[in-house]
Amino acid sequence: MKKSFLITALILSLTSQAVLSAELIKSPEDLEEVFNDSFYESPISAPMPKVERIEGSTMPPCKGMPVFKKVRIKLTNKIREKDYKKTLELIEQEKQRQAEMEAKELEELNKELNINYKKEETSESSSKVDSKGKKENKAEVDSEKTLELEGGVKEHVTSNDVTLDADNIDYDDKTMDIIATGSPVLFFPPQNVTIKADKLVYNNVSNVLKAYGKVEVIRDGHSVFGDYLQINLNEENAFMDNIETKASMLTVRARKSEMEDDKIILHNGKMSSEESYILDFHTKMIGGNQFNRMIIDDEERSSITDEVGNTAINIKAKDVIFNAKRDHDVITLKKAQINYGDTKLFTIPSITAHTNKKREFFDANYPEFGSRGKLGMFLGPGFVFDTPLQNGSTLKVMPILNNKSGLGFGGMLKYRSATNYTDFAYGSSADVFILKGKQVFDDRLYMQYGANSYMDEWWFGPRMPKYTAELIYHDRGVIPSTIGDGLDLNFRHRFGFGYMQNNDINRHGENIQPADVGTIRTRYMAEISQSLFNYEDREKLRSLNLALVMQGSAALYGTGDTQFVGRIGPRVHSQYKHWMQDIGFFATAYQDGTPMQMYDMYRYGHANVYLREALRLNKYVTVAWSGTLTLTGDSPNGEMFQENSFILALGPDDFKVNIGYDWVRRQTYFAFVMAMDTKGSSLEFDRMEIKNPDRIAKSNQEDVELKVYDVENNPSDKKIQKKMMYAEVIDIEDPNKEQI
Repeated sequence: MKKSFLITALILSLTSQAVLSAELIKSPEDLEEVFNDSFYESPISAPMPKVERIEGSTMPPCKGMPVFKKVRIKLTNKIREKDYKKTLELIEQEKQRQAEMEAKELEELNKELNINYKKEETSESSSKVDSKGKKENKAEVDSEKTLELEGGVKEHVTSNDVTLDADNIDYDDKTMDIIATGSPVLFFPPQNVTIKADKLVYNNVSNVLKAYGKVEVIRDGHSVFGDYLQINLNEENAFMDNIETKASMLTVRARKSEMEDDKIILHNGKMSSEESYILDFHTKMIGGNQFNRMIIDDEERSSITDEVGNTAINIKAKDVIFNAKRDHDVITLKKAQINYGDTKLFTIPSITAHTNKKREFFDANYPEFGSRGKLGMFLGPGFVFDTPLQNGSTLKVMPILNNKSGLGFGGMLKYRSATNYTDFAYGSSADVFILKGKQVFDDRLYMQYGANSYMDEWWFGPRMPKYTAELIYHDRGVIPSTIGDGLDLNFRHRFGFGYMQNNDINRHGENIQPADVGTIRTRYMAEISQSLFNYEDREKLRSLNLALVMQGSAALYGTGDTQFVGRIGPRVHSQYKHWMQDIGFFATAYQDGTPMQMYDMYRYGHANVYLREALRLNKYVTVAWSGTLTLTGDSPNGEMFQENSFILALGPDDFKVNIGYDWVRRQTYFAFVMAMDTKGSSLEFDRMEIKNPDRIAKSNQEDVELKVYDVENNPSDKKIQKKMMYAEVIDIEDPNKEQI
């Protein structure tokens, strides 16, 4: 991935073209997962952008590499390589046996035919004889420093030599200038840099190189164009006028550029994007994701973009600084003015963004606000620091004001890496600390841990323990068209093992006694969903999806207690015009012997129904409600509503702000959804400084990929391949010479 993507990501994170978000949820199963995983958790901050590649884009996707996955791939590759080499050895042995058999058969045939056969001595074992009859031993030649030409002429070439090719080369004895014209091309082997221009002038005294006209500097296949270039080979610095370069999505122009040591400075320039590449920002809340599943006529969509897909939002910054560190890339904008068309929206005095080399996460020093369970409402500034714990990891420190039972003070820490997020906070108003984190080990294996925070309990809904640490394996699969075309069977299961402490607060008003119990829990959960009917008419804004869902859970606790839950029922997703709903019913059988009733007790009774409704009132206003009702009156708290939440979505389809309230948990929610496209985005700057440009977005980590070996189409092994040291021209009409 080119280094320019990092620049684009920064531009878009601040002000980028917003476009219609891709439909992230394409099935009832996906919607269910969104609800269960993230509905009840308010965001601490803006999330890491999710990158969606547009068809035709040259940018490859990026994925994190958890440590277990890396080890697993390396071990798999070693086993495969060992088996591959063993197979090649067997094939080679078989070839040798076959050759020996053929030679033996040929020898026997020659004896029968009375033919004397003498193998001609090979060129490697023979010596050359010159015209005078003297033997001449062939000396080994170093191919990297010596090139042997036909006729015995040798040219010495070193890796530090500079080559010049031009139609005309003149020398001015007065100025001591070497002047090259007529499509001159200058090549520097150590740097792998090629310079083209209308005219090249080199002064032997000052050791200064100048290029005039249509100047092009090429390195690693990437070109930079300009009108004038000057390089001081003594000081190892350079400057270039009116530069222009294109790299992947970006076009960069500047009136002047300076290059010295490990730094590049651009003056009075502009970066713009001409290729579509979507960054999808969304907080952990249902609003935007649920609404994106709604079928909407293109004419009724609302957007902050124009008809051709260009944004009217752009940045003008006084200073832009890119600092490519060993494991991080850091971008700073100073005095950045955000404009919508010709209208100034606001000015950011300074903002610094941090990301790892593969852009798998993103954090910046913006302030944050939100609401978290026991912590209450909070607000505070943010300061981001790089950490040595994991390559590219960051730590964000935030002093905060919080309000739970009055105004208080506290702090918040946020750790981010490619495979880990951890949030820690304390507020004096509630006199409580909260912790929530997730460490990914492999594609399906991770650990979640927390204290006084809602944890992911899948279809049990988010639950809040006093503290917990649990190792989880979660996988899914699909059997397509099991009972008809497009009627798939989806299967998901999850295995968890960990330690948890019972909640010390009765948050749901249940008639149970507090129990300070901490124990180990082993639990297996599974879900089978069979699609029964699918209908969709996008022109008429109508859809109907019917499925049968079966869920089961079995848990064993360290105390010897057990918990079993099994339920089955239909699930319906429908849309008529601008009204969308999900309705499901479960008949449940359970034996709930959990010793941690306030944490993971089953709360929905023997029969329950859940409803999720969304109504699009106009282009800019959508309302949604979600609830779960116990029909048999046997819920632990005796209430009918076990879930009851309302959400209001405001704004165009590509930029929605969601506000909501949970009556059960008594929490206020705030979230946003943005889909931003690189196309049409731009950043104007007075000065841009790029530190260590060769290291921008360049990872120091080893890329590990799963190798596939093809025995049938086996390429030549590297050990077998020999570098040609010299070439001898042979008269092919001479039958007495062997061809090399």
